[in-house]
Amino acid sequence: MSEIWINALRFAALPGAAKVRFERQSVIEDGTSTTRYALRSEAESGRVIGDDRDYDLLKSVMGPLEKLAEQQDHRDLIVELDLINKTLTGLSLG
Repeated sequence: MSEIWINALRFAALPGAAKVRFERQSVIEDGTSTTRYALRSEAESGRVIGDDRDYDLLKSVMGPLEKLAEQQDHRDLIVELDLINKTLTGLSLG
């Protein structure tokens, strides 16, 4: 399972990224359960790289990550891939 996450996060990372982070958060807004997703690429300095991809391109990288997140046992999830050291954190990998 971790190899699938690594590939999806690599695909989602912006050029120049040293780390890429995907988050899923479940919240209640106005009495309705809502799921929020976030994707962030960071340079080696830790600076967040601005994401100006158009909607269709962004959706093409978020879709696989959202599907992977749905397979996890956690309502809230943070998964981070260090592209330099090739380490994946945030999952219960069994």
